[in-house]
Amino acid sequence: MAKIYTKTAPGPDEQVLIQAVREAFQRPFQATDWLDLRVGFFLSIVGETDPGEDDTITGLAETITASPGLGFSDRIQIGVTDRATGTVFCGYTNLPASGSRLISQGDSVLASSDVGVGTTNSDYWRVYNSFSRGPTDAVHIVDGGQSRAAAADGSQLHMVQNFAGGHAAGYATCLMLRFTRDNANSRARIITMQVKKTVGGHSSDVLFSSTPTKAVLTAQLESFPTTVATLGPIELSQVPDTLWCYWPFHNSRLRVHAHGILKAS
Repeated sequence: MAKIYTKTAPGPDEQVLIQAVREAFQRPFQATDWLDLRVGFFLSIVGETDPGEDDTITGLAETITASPGLGFSDRIQIGVTDRATGTVFCGYTNLPASGSRLISQGDSVLASSDVGVGTTNSDYWRVYNSFSRGPTDAVHIVDGGQSRAAAADGSQLHMVQNFAGGHAAGYATCLMLRFTRDNANSRARIITMQVKKTVGGHSSDVLFSSTPTKAVLTAQLESFPTTVATLGPIELSQVPDTLWCYWPFHNSRLRVHAHGILKAS
């Protein structure tokens, strides 16, 4: 089961939530009458062994092999869902493409990577779908049992493998999503999602930090990136109201350093 781990280095001491292997984390939230809602996480991954690998960020490569397909429980899921039905998901997942059903083609792969989709260095971990290994769609809106929309190349996520002397500036990755709608009624379900996009690159990582605090996350949410991939507008069956993190791999666990929402308007 999940646990709270006291991380003591290299930054100030912090209390970190470490999810058990293939365990989901959910946090319902209440945000009424919003037009612009922003969601953020500071995340990292560590080895599977509890407690021996609570701070081990190397040696985590893994492939979950499709035969011939994989269910959604074998895909990463970092974003938001709805607590009423659990059928809506908006966020990071390695489904192969827009239009994919939840049982879909392609292996789930956690591979050593640079901050793009290559291997010029091994400072990061990257999740991809073997069916579309390179410029893969990494961010989706899922509803009705399939992907309704996906961000094209430029919005991949990375977890840190080497920050001491590597290119990453810290051990935790900041990832953020922005949701907008034209009607602030709590039942308004026509929603647009945005995520950071690197033009000419392959990354939606907002920040790497060894001080992944609520204050740092809030500041990033307030100054949401202006270069973005836009998904929608799409009418969803439910309005998302729950933070959701799920890591499908067997040899690594997800650490949640900070999470939160910001109602910008």
